[in-house]
Amino acid sequence: MLAAGPFGLGAPELILIVIVIALVFGVGKLADIGGVLGRSIREFRRELKDESQAQVAQSASSGAAAAPPAPGASAVTAAAECASCGALNKTSARFCGECGAELKTPVA
Repeated sequence: MLAAGPFGLGAPELILIVIVIALVFGVGKLADIGGVLGRSIREFRRELKDESQAQVAQSASSGAAAAPPAPGASAVTAAAECASCGALNKTSARFCGECGAELKTPVA
């Protein structure tokens, strides 16, 4: 028994699919399609990498020790408290940064 390829397709089926694609798009367009596909994959990977680096930077900055507030001063002047998880958010935020729930009213 022969090993099946992707989606359970064997070599003859895959060759037939490639021939049909070559007939529909033409051999010249196949190179263009391959180039566009390659650029798309590279861009996707670059965005994933940038996003993960931004998350690491954000967690490093939020994990850094903040200066203690001056005596008598409030650490948070106004914040919106999430009813679902209790996290404090900016008053301008419409949704919780932790759980994504909609914020109702700010805490003064």
